[in-house]
Amino acid sequence: MPTLIRLFLVLVFLGGLGFAGMIALTVMVDPGEKDITVKIPARELIPADGGDVIDVNDLPDPVNIAPVSSSEEPVVSAEEPAEGDSSEVETVVAPGRE
Repeated sequence: MPTLIRLFLVLVFLGGLGFAGMIALTVMVDPGEKDITVKIPARELIPADGGDVIDVNDLPDPVNIAPVSSSEEPVVSAEEPAEGDSSEVETVVAPGRE
């Protein structure tokens, strides 16, 4: 058993040295900044012909579907909207909740 404890302590010590080394690198090393120039061939700047273009003005409306917690279908409320409430929103009650 003492050999296992010694092994554990040695591994913890080595892990601590590695962790201390990483922290020392983040504190003491300052990476230098330099400008990078990348040459792009002119043939890559020409837009592709045809169907690869996405028209962002013709996208479908996003769909937001709330997850149902049980396998039963949600029940739609049959309550009449209050007077003056002209919204067309239906209230959905989860099964088992009132």
